[in-house]
Amino acid sequence: MPTHPLPWVEEWVTRFVLDESNASQVDAWVERTAQKILEEIPELASRPGLPDEIEEAIREHWICFLGQLTQPRMAFTLVPAAVHIARGSAQTSLPLDTLNRMYRIAQQSTWSYTTELIAEIDDARSERTDLLIFLWERASDWIDRSINETSRVYHEARRRIEIGRNARWMETVSRVLDGEVLDSRWLSSELGGYPVSGYHTAFVLAAGEEQDAVESLEESCRHLAADAGLRPPLVVRPGGRQAWMWASTSRQLPPDAELALSNSPAGDLRVIVGPSRPGLAGFASSHHQARRTLDIVHPDKRGVFLYADHEALVLLGCNQEVDDFVRRTLGGLGGPSEHEASLRETVATYLALGGSVDRTATDLSVHRNTIRYRLQKATSLLGRDLAPTSSEVALALRHLELSHDGQLAH
Repeated sequence: MPTHPLPWVEEWVTRFVLDESNASQVDAWVERTAQKILEEIPELASRPGLPDEIEEAIREHWICFLGQLTQPRMAFTLVPAAVHIARGSAQTSLPLDTLNRMYRIAQQSTWSYTTELIAEIDDARSERTDLLIFLWERASDWIDRSINETSRVYHEARRRIEIGRNARWMETVSRVLDGEVLDSRWLSSELGGYPVSGYHTAFVLAAGEEQDAVESLEESCRHLAADAGLRPPLVVRPGGRQAWMWASTSRQLPPDAELALSNSPAGDLRVIVGPSRPGLAGFASSHHQARRTLDIVHPDKRGVFLYADHEALVLLGCNQEVDDFVRRTLGGLGGPSEHEASLRETVATYLALGGSVDRTATDLSVHRNTIRYRLQKATSLLGRDLAPTSSEVALALRHLELSHDGQLAH
């Protein structure tokens, strides 16, 4: 932006500011710009009081802009009326994109008006391009800074609203989880309209080390619900790197929804899905079971884990006695080498597929003779025949993989 415009440009701008600062000219400018905004974004007119606030913001912006236009460097401050609109929009969920559109429409209106005035210049000395560049750079800079500052005010207001809402919801949810009996209609209203009748499925999302995963936890919750075809969920943040979510359904979560959840991308998250259970008691018990499931999932694991798929492991828990059971059951098959890990994968697949060598070979994409060889080696490491102890071995293998990521300390 030029700090010292050409003398004739400076002279023209000084006259322009004097003329446009006249009260009647300001009124005409406000009316013209507001009309253009409301024509292009007609839904703004239906919001009580907003058209008047827009006019006031246009007035303050224009007067402030004119006051700075003749200065070597423009000092920008978002005008009070614009701050008020940004905060009010955050409170009433008016999209930030709509506010940005308002500024761009005002920018276009400014450009159209000034270019018309410049076109009327009749002066042989004048090179209109210099004046156009001067005004365009200053007007664009003002609009861009207005949009940036409006975005900052808007997001800060949204953050404050969400913190307050989350605190209220967290307090209410805690009362339900503690077993307190609450009026259903009051509870639904207190939780933003969340349906408390029917079945509830609780989710616990735990973020890993990536900061982006923590910041987008609530967004991840809503994506999960959408993937499973669920209605908008209830989401609260208990603090730390977790989010708690509940989805309300008229019946138990159907198999296709569970499958969709299992296939949902988890990124740097451990996503735990509790059982579907009815009523407020189910709201609490589904969450408690989801928390118990999280406790047995190794911290390095990533993905979606359904309580229904790991119920036996959740009931066993993860403690010294269970780990000792795993050591006794697996024997040498529980060793730390890659060879033993490969054998465990083969045995786990073989048992999950009902003891079928052919199906195991197909699933692991190897020859069936290779499967037979691996099973013989695994039996040798177990120190006993596989068949009579298959259920215990399967349970031990699942616990080792889920709770210890395949590495049980000796």
